[in-house]
Amino acid sequence: MKPFLLLTLAFFLLAPGVWAQQPAVQKDIAGALSSIREFEAQARKRDSSSAHPLGSFKESDFAARHVFFKKIDASLKAINPKTLSFQDEINLELLSHEVQDELADYEYKSYLNPLLTDAGFHARLAARGNANINSKKDAEQYLLLLKDIPRFVNENVQLMRAGLAVGISQPKEVMLGYESSYAQHVVDAPEKSVFWKPFIKKPAAIGEADWTALQAQAKAVITKDVISSYQKIKVFFDQEYLPKARTTLGANQFPNGPAYYENRVRHYTTTALSSEQVYQLGLVEVARIRAEMEQVIQEVKFKGSFQEFIYFLRNDPQFHPKTGDELLKEAAYIAMTIEGKLPALFGRLPRQPFTVVPVPEYLAPNYTSGRYSGAPIAGKRAGEYWVNTFNLPSRTLYTLEALTLHEAVPGHHLQQALTQELTTLPEFRRRLYINAFGEGWGLYSEYLGHEMGLYKSPYSMFGRLTYEMWRACRLVIDVGIHAKGWTREQAVRYLADNTALSLHEVNTEVDRYILWPGQALAYKMGELKIKEMRKKAEAALKEKFDVRAFHDMVLSNGTVTLSILEKMTDRFIAEQLKKRKKS
Repeated sequence: MKPFLLLTLAFFLLAPGVWAQQPAVQKDIAGALSSIREFEAQARKRDSSSAHPLGSFKESDFAARHVFFKKIDASLKAINPKTLSFQDEINLELLSHEVQDELADYEYKSYLNPLLTDAGFHARLAARGNANINSKKDAEQYLLLLKDIPRFVNENVQLMRAGLAVGISQPKEVMLGYESSYAQHVVDAPEKSVFWKPFIKKPAAIGEADWTALQAQAKAVITKDVISSYQKIKVFFDQEYLPKARTTLGANQFPNGPAYYENRVRHYTTTALSSEQVYQLGLVEVARIRAEMEQVIQEVKFKGSFQEFIYFLRNDPQFHPKTGDELLKEAAYIAMTIEGKLPALFGRLPRQPFTVVPVPEYLAPNYTSGRYSGAPIAGKRAGEYWVNTFNLPSRTLYTLEALTLHEAVPGHHLQQALTQELTTLPEFRRRLYINAFGEGWGLYSEYLGHEMGLYKSPYSMFGRLTYEMWRACRLVIDVGIHAKGWTREQAVRYLADNTALSLHEVNTEVDRYILWPGQALAYKMGELKIKEMRKKAEAALKEKFDVRAFHDMVLSNGTVTLSILEKMTDRFIAEQLKKRKKS
């Protein structure tokens, strides 16, 4: 959730005495960036040599990190933005945005609640099973990581115990079925563990004798450290966490909960809007999109009510894939069709390719219908567009064009791959992800399907509208749950009544909003701002408006806040008008 500060600084910041060894943070943006680069360098050094490669997660660690971020915050607030170049002004705002999130994490004690429906400290561990072993050193480092799992698990369990003691946990009501996230890793043989996967095939660079010895070590470590740790996780959840989890639902029921939720609203929308303002905006959007959906129903001459049409879409076999391969092939065909249309809308396209793969089995049951998984631009794998092939009757073909536009191109893959290529930006900005911009761009990309000539079928058009309605409903549901006392049943009914999402997706989505306060607000708020900025540029530039130049501008600074996007658009308009005068 905090890809820059949390993941790149955590290991360094928690090292004993490290802060005391650093020079005072300078009161200018270059000094702050220089300090962070030094922190990152030491983090990498410590990580590669530490006996704790998974990082340290004791409460004292979070307290120490909070002290560090308070110092950084003070240094950033001392900077006068008017003295900065435009790029450093962006650097300052983005650094401040991330620092404020770290301070909130400690102030509201949200680090005591490290769980989501499709994530969490133990679920993220399973992704380590995808490690690539190409040498003996790779294998030895992977084994060191596995050996660190018992300590890592114990520290996270202690955090959650502390959370339970003060009323900070996930709601018991939405944790039903959560056991699949850990029970699947309690296996009776190391070869059945996902952590064995890197040892299945011998790399050419490792000799037979060494490989046999490494495999023997892996079996012992997986049995002793990994499987036993998941057994402890199972006992903790089954006997302690789930029975004691809170019976309330909204984030406003946490200690200092109302203030915490308003903080999340501001963070995920990158605006100063209150939850009530977001809620009212959501109601307006829901009404607008509903009218467009009714027009499509009239177009197909369906005889029945809105709810009967939704039932028809959810249950008629023609709208559902028969096999996982069919779903993947259809997604790949749509993705390649879109690829051929991108040059008409973008002047700059990424070099990094992407592929279409199923959501990993260990995540699929509680996972979304699709998601993008990025890859380092200098790495040995492509970006991945994940499509969920679990529970095929819940997967709808009429939404697949919108899903592909959002998760693959021109959505997340195009935006994130291009960001990695912006080598003139500070490194932290090439790895930063702000939800309002990234998810707003994804939803705007669904809208771009119109300009690409997609959505030729009225059912596919209804699927696009159902996806837009889904994000509009989020504005209403998220605030309803976390500020207005909505029940889970109210939220499920609202989403089911207004969209053609399958009921399985409706339930997994509502649980996601409950477990992740505020994040669901980012999508629609970001999309609305991008559309607003496009209309502003079109109105100012009229017949000289170039959509390719506009899109290149939007993506030219990586992920940004919505206020920065406004400033970028104003500069873009001014520059284009200046060019017109010269010509």
